[in-house]
Order: sequence, then structure tokens, then C-alpha cells
Amino acid sequence: MGATIASVWNVQPAIASRPGVVYAGTQPAGLFRSEDWGETWAPVEEVNNHPFRQFWGETGGGASTLHTIAMHPTDPECMYISVATGGTYVTHNGGKTWEICSHRAIATNPMQKKMWEEFAVNYPQFANQDFPVPPGVDPEAVNEMHKMRLDTTNPQRLWAQTHVGVFRSDDGGDHWDDVTQGLPSFHGFPIGVSKTGDGAAFVVPLTFEADNFRVVDGQFAVWRTRDDGASWTCLTEGLPGPNDYQSVYREGMDTDDEGGVYVGTTNGAVYASADGGDHWQRLPGTLPPIVSVTAVRY
Repeated sequence: MGATIASVWNVQPAIASRPGVVYAGTQPAGLFRSEDWGETWAPVEEVNNHPFRQFWGETGGGASTLHTIAMHPTDPECMYISVATGGTYVTHNGGKTWEICSHRAIATNPMQKKMWEEFAVNYPQFANQDFPVPPGVDPEAVNEMHKMRLDTTNPQRLWAQTHVGVFRSDDGGDHWDDVTQGLPSFHGFPIGVSKTGDGAAFVVPLTFEADNFRVVDGQFAVWRTRDDGASWTCLTEGLPGPNDYQSVYREGMDTDDEGGVYVGTTNGAVYASADGGDHWQRLPGTLPPIVSVTAVRY
């Protein structure tokens, strides 16, 4: 294809009924599959040569990333992938075909409309368009999902922190509800979903400035919903502030199956909560900027 892999962003094993099968998402955006626990790999051509690839990133794929791989917990034929600036896709036939399923999660968010108004000030040539996007960029990618998570206890439910808000789907991505209302910002990168079956979801809202000053606004906070996004609770006990300015990358949050929540920051700090976010403590050590946090049971 004339492309060279710069990095691997996500590695996920298939479900237990398919031992040895592992998937890897790369930058430039690509999906690769191994059937021997990663000893050898083959490209998933149905993704890597998808008809929409021409819209993935500013250079036809060179700037994009396949950052999310989500496996259905019981259906080995179903999985989801998310491509930065390229949308989210689902397969129901083991990867033979992939359909975009993120394009319905736009158009109703008032924060998004405000962003377009500000965008049009800097790019007046797009002022009269409903969804102003640069030439050559697929409008379906405007709602880029920074991170999409599947609720493993309710696999028809998907949560997404997008570039323009937080969305929830209850039918596997066919339809999406905008649940941004109640948050201090539409923008953010990570999203966490409880694995205990209580339906909770967690986000870290960030400021959104024209100069890409995308950090928490002084008080580091994780926000939680336990009612499907109808309301959000700001969780700060044990977290730094009020003069703390840092961020969390899209892979920087995870949960465990006992109610634990973990978040790593661009300042190299890891915070953990054992009670669903009500109380937090900083774990020992200061690391480089943390790009990924994964909770694993041993």
C-alpha cells in the first residue's frame, strides 16, 4: 500500500472461544490479525482497503490512527474499531464487511453548533455550511470518536467520548443519544465504562481553546453518570486542584470488575478509586506522560 507502520496503538485478544487470535490497530490506520498469539500477523484487508480510507486523515490515511478495538463479549463474529478522524465501524460477520456506525451521533449537540460558529470566525468560507469541514474530509468523520467503549455487561450498549460531545447507543451503534448535557465541556479524550453491571460511565472533560490548550480547567475532575447520561456527578475528592492543569489521553482511563477506576495523566500521575470514583488516591511515582492505562486481574 506504500505505507509504513509508525506505531501500534491498540492490541486486543479475541474472546476466549477463539484462543490465539489477537488484533492490533496501527498508525497509519490499519488493522492486523494474528492467529498464533502474535508470532505472525496478517493485514485485515477489508479494513485497510476500506472504501472510506481516502477520508482517513489529511493525507489519505497517513495521519490517521486505528486507536480502538472492542470485542463483543459473547459473539465472536462482532467487533468494533474506531479510526481517528475516520469514524467507527462494526462487523457482524467476522471481519468480512465493515459498516460505519458513528455517523448518526451528530447534528443535535448544541455545544457542537457553538464550536462550528467559532470555527466559522476563523474560516469564513465555511460560515454558511451546516457542518463546515476542510476540503477532502468526510463529513461523517466530523464527530470523531476519541474513544469508544463497549459495555461488556450489556454489549448492545456503547459509550463514546467524541470530539464534540459524549454519546450513548443502546442498540449496538444503530442509533446514538447525545448525553453531553450537564458536563462543563463537550470536549475530552477518554471514556471509562463500569464492568460491575451498574451502568456507570466516566469522562474527563477538558477545555477547548483555539490554540489547543486542552486541559482540565484548574480542578482535575472525573465526571460520572449512573443514569444513562441523564445527569453527571463531578468527582474530585483526592484529585489535585484548584490550580492543576493537565490532561488525559484517549487510552488513559480504565475500570476493573470490582468497581475500581484508574486514570493516568499527561503529568505522569496515576490516580485510583476503589469505590466507583467517590474517593481517589494518587499511586506512588511520577512517570512520563501516560498514554495508556489498563486494569488486569491476575
